[in-house]
Amino acid sequence: MENFWFILFLGRFGKFVPFVMRHTFPLAAAFVLLSCSSAEAPETTATTEVPTGPTSSTAAQPASTAERDSWQKPQEVFILMGNDLRGKLIADLAAGDGYFTFKMIEVGANVIAISDDQRELDAIEARKKEMKLGDDRLRTRLSPKGDPGLAPEEVDACILVHSYVSIPDKKAYLTKVFEGTRHPRALFILEWLNTETPMGPPMTDRISSERIMDDIGLAGYTDVGAYSAKIPHQAFIFASYQTDLPEDLTPEQMMQLQQGQ
Repeated sequence: MENFWFILFLGRFGKFVPFVMRHTFPLAAAFVLLSCSSAEAPETTATTEVPTGPTSSTAAQPASTAERDSWQKPQEVFILMGNDLRGKLIADLAAGDGYFTFKMIEVGANVIAISDDQRELDAIEARKKEMKLGDDRLRTRLSPKGDPGLAPEEVDACILVHSYVSIPDKKAYLTKVFEGTRHPRALFILEWLNTETPMGPPMTDRISSERIMDDIGLAGYTDVGAYSAKIPHQAFIFASYQTDLPEDLTPEQMMQLQQGQ
């Protein structure tokens, strides 16, 4: 039996339009036009706290990350980010212990690891030295909470993992992220679902993907959406800024444009 996804597409006029797609397509199309499923996963039972990204450690971990890999699904995340990250300059906006920083480097991306904690950056720098990585592959940057610390149009894309809830002025922060990213200003956010799940933080430390999407729309992005069933217990939210594409593109046309066909 074929799988169907019900899509809520937030177009540049700020209206949600229902759309049914028969096949998924790689989020490389996020660099062209974004659409997705915004339904939350069914509720489960008791919540057990686990390390949640940037707040989980103050030291980069060179040891095996197999346990986190099992539920974080980094390869699936990278597929949703466009699959081929080679040569892309990506800002890891809340780098924490460096989990995603080094995962992205492994698949060929160049990374600016950003944190408000110098201890985290020192640990990432230590691992960078061990791996003999140059500044062309990895740079670290100290920036206060609420400030992404990006120069205008500095990076190709930004990723923010398990940190959105703690940002004090979300609109101001997202606006700076928007300004610091080159066209089409691709932004990717991973957050825990706003429902009880077998792992993750307490409900008081969660926020709905719909609320995040509303905030993103207010910061200047024109196309925004979220998958709620791709990464276990987490929402994958993505956004971009588009000005010169037809309003009625099909997923197939999106892929053809992304592939230069």
